[in-house]
Amino acid sequence: MHKISTQLRAARERALLTQEELTARAEVQPLTISRIETDQVEPRYSTIRKVARALGVDSAELLPKE
Repeated sequence: MHKISTQLRAARERALLTQEELTARAEVQPLTISRIETDQVEPRYSTIRKVARALGVDSAELLPKE
């Protein structure tokens, strides 16, 4: 199963963005992207939507896959 951390990192890298750049684009708190990518937090769906919008992908692409 691919966790949200894996999905997020892959999408961010495809978009050629650093964690800091994605944080700024998504307008989320500093360190949010890092904490999600390292499985330190489970993001709220509202955060997933912001991040997906900033990446130009559908929210479903960031959700865990089995």
